[in-house]
Formats: sequence, structure tokens, C-alpha cells
Amino acid sequence: MAATLKRAVSPVDREDSPSKVLKTEMSSALSRDEQQRKIFQNMRLRRIIKENHGQDITQLAFFFNNKNFLAPVGLDMQKTFDKHGSVQRDYTDTSNVLATVGGPQVNIYDNEHCGDHLDIMSNFNLASALEEGADNSHTTLYTFCWMYRVDDALIATAGADTNIHVVSLARSKEMAVLEGHTKRIHDIQSHPMNDQHILSASKDGTVRLWDIKAKKCLVIFQIECNVVCFDPSGKRFISGSSKGELREWTLPEDICATSTQTSEPLVLDKSNSRLLKRIHGDSPIDCIRFANGNVLSKSINGRMEYWNLDTGAVLQTFRIKTSEIHTRFDVSLDEAYFCVGTSQGRIYVYSLHTGKQIVELSHRRSSKAIRCCVFTRDCKQILGGGEGGFLWRYDYVTDDTLDQWKNWHKSQRRA
Repeated sequence: MAATLKRAVSPVDREDSPSKVLKTEMSSALSRDEQQRKIFQNMRLRRIIKENHGQDITQLAFFFNNKNFLAPVGLDMQKTFDKHGSVQRDYTDTSNVLATVGGPQVNIYDNEHCGDHLDIMSNFNLASALEEGADNSHTTLYTFCWMYRVDDALIATAGADTNIHVVSLARSKEMAVLEGHTKRIHDIQSHPMNDQHILSASKDGTVRLWDIKAKKCLVIFQIECNVVCFDPSGKRFISGSSKGELREWTLPEDICATSTQTSEPLVLDKSNSRLLKRIHGDSPIDCIRFANGNVLSKSINGRMEYWNLDTGAVLQTFRIKTSEIHTRFDVSLDEAYFCVGTSQGRIYVYSLHTGKQIVELSHRRSSKAIRCCVFTRDCKQILGGGEGGFLWRYDYVTDDTLDQWKNWHKSQRRA
């Protein structure tokens, strides 16, 4: 694995120190919700990276490792720094590690290098064995998920070549290839309670549950879908199709026991699922997440629905301007907010509690589609990935620093 990135730096990169940007100077009179709104509204573009594959970044994810590491989130998270400006953290806290997938590459970054820099750690390139100039369209990767190991972090990634590639971050090499799908893989999700199991959705009309350690498929769910999402218990999942169909599936309770008794996967057809209300009509579903015990789903017509899985009741409808594209949204770890990208390079942040838009993050240099975006653990940064291999990071900036910038620009105009 080689670090193979071209980096473009935002003009405001060096205008203040990491400690100033990350320090929240809020009035104690503000409520928690008002404080968080202030943080979002004070975000400015501070980092730009262009990955050298030049293709769309289709997914971003931090390695929060929530199954094995409990820590404060949002306003409750307070960072401490050593004398060199580096963030001090527990050795099990990997929330600074970010991965992206685009073209034939998975790139892993340290989002807090030397304080708040975004720098490459490792790189997996599925096309590295191809000769220069050879067609690499069959090596395009679309999706990935994280898996925790005591001495390692694994990434399962997949795309056009129909295989799932399991990569070790500590060893910097591919550890396994899971074969079974016959067409490209759209989505991979890790089990929320078990780091041995992952779920994959393919254009071949199947969703597969895999055991990573055993390197085998446990269950084949016969359903055509674009996306899947486990509920927090990991006992069931939702599938969303290109025709707007949503289904609820329940995992067999004894699947782990039966998997050791036979080499063949269990096959389940649609009769083993529950057809849900078509709240998106016939529009393709491109992202699903759980939040506060409810479901948040998006279709490519730019409409997002917040609804109850058991009753089907719609709690809130969000119409996202210029988001009529395939894009993955993100829900904050406190499940109070979500962010979503648009076709014009903007990122919108909404409150799930009030249903209102909080802020529109934009910059003149970001004019192409944002295909995915994520919050950091403390919600003081939002990162977006999009067309052309660009990665954009918006950081919270204090009022004092914004005033300094404003005065500096005034002095430059007078000079």
C-alpha cells in the first residue's frame, strides 16, 4: 500500500491555530441545542484534498468503533492537547481515523494529525496490478465498512468486480476475498453488535450475510435492492430498491449455530420479509439510517422521510434542494442531526428534533456533486466527498477568529 494522493490546500488553511479552531467559546446562557447550532453555523471550509484517482468519492466513514469503545459525543466530548498540539486520546479511541472509497482505491486518513491536519495513513488500490493504460473499470469500488480487531482494524470493500476484499490496516495487505456475488456490489454494512458479520447488497438480486472469520456466506436473501441497513439490535435489517420498495428482514436466530453444520448458505426469498409502505413512491432509495428508534431514508428525487418502522407513520418529511442525485447522508452520533450533500457542492445540516434546516455549508470552490458526507464524533467538523475525487472538510471556527479574519480582510482592502 502506498500513499498516492495529490493535495490541494484551502486558502484559509493557515489563518489560525488548531487550538483556536477546536476551542468552543460559548455563553453559558445558551441551551445545548443553541450551542450546537452555533457550532454548525460557524463552520468554514478549511481543508481540501484531491485524491489522484480523479473519480467520485462514493462513501466516507470514521472508525468510531462504537461496539467496543464508549465515549462522549457532540458537546460532551472535550479534546485535550499535548505541548506539541497533538490530540491526546485513549489507545482504543480510533475516531480520528477516516476512510474514503473512490475509483479503485480505499484511502485511510488521520483527521487529527498534528492537531487538526488531514493526512494520509494508508492506501489500498485494487488496480495496482494492472498495466499502465489498461481498462480499470472493473476495479471500481463503491462501498466499504469497518470491523474491529483487538490488534487491528479491517475494512471490507466491494464494487464492480463482484468480490468483497477484506483489508488489514495494521498489516497493510489484503487478508481475504469473499466470492459469491455475480454482479457489482452496491452496499456493505457491518453488523452493529458483531464484528464477524457483514451484509452486502448486489445488482445480482441478492443480499448476503457473511462470516468474515470463516470466510463464508451464511444467508442469501433473494431481493433486488440498492441499499441495506441494520437496525441497532442487529436482529433485522431494511432493504431499499431502485423502484422505491422497502422491506424488513429478520435474521435467523440460529444462523451462527447452523452455519457450522453445513457448507451451504441458507436461502430466503421475499416471503420471509415484510413489505413496507412505499413512502418514496417509485423513486430509487439511495440511503437508509436508523435514528432515535426510527428510520431516516432518502430517495434520488431529493426527498427524505423520517418514519416509524413498526407503524409506518411518517414523522417528518425533508425536501432537500438540488439533492436529486445518488448521495449518502449521515446522522450524528447523538442522533439529533443529519447532513446531506447536493448536486451543486453544498452540504445541508438539519435537526431531526425540529425538522428545520440549521445551515447550508458552501464555498465557491465546491460546485460539483457531494456524493457522501459525515460528522466527526464531536460534531465540530463535517466532511464531504464528491465528484472528481475531492474531499472537503468544514471546521468550527470561533467568533473571535472570524472577527480576526474579517479585520484582516478589511486591512488588505485598505492597503
